[in-house]
Amino acid sequence: MLKNWNETEEYSGDQMKVHHTGIIVKDLEKNVILYTKLGYDVVSNIVVDNVQQNRVVFLQNQNHKIELIKPLNEKSSIYHFKEGYHHICYEIENKNAFFENFKQLKIGKIFTKPMQAPAIDNREIVFACLTNGTFVEFLF
Repeated sequence: MLKNWNETEEYSGDQMKVHHTGIIVKDLEKNVILYTKLGYDVVSNIVVDNVQQNRVVFLQNQNHKIELIKPLNEKSSIYHFKEGYHHICYEIENKNAFFENFKQLKIGKIFTKPMQAPAIDNREIVFACLTNGTFVEFLF
């Protein structure tokens, strides 16, 4: 459950489930090899996301899914980011309850409009920055 650090109020919507962790890479193919050596299996094709201007691929081990993200060009919002951890993605069942509760909790700010994620069956996503600076993605 999401808890507000300053109050006892908590997210009263549906349970959130971790979908994946996003990792920025400069070389997608080399990082696929790296993570397969760590026990991950490739579970998707490489997808070009023209909305966010990135190439992405998903890998998974027994307990965890990761998304490797490589910017296509300078139009990508992550173009100037360093390689490494970028975000954690939570899967949300009830979008309307989520938006209402997230705003009330005052734990961060959603900084994108809802958009489709071509690499995740065109499901809707938004990105937020929590008050501690952590980027999170919410998948509906």
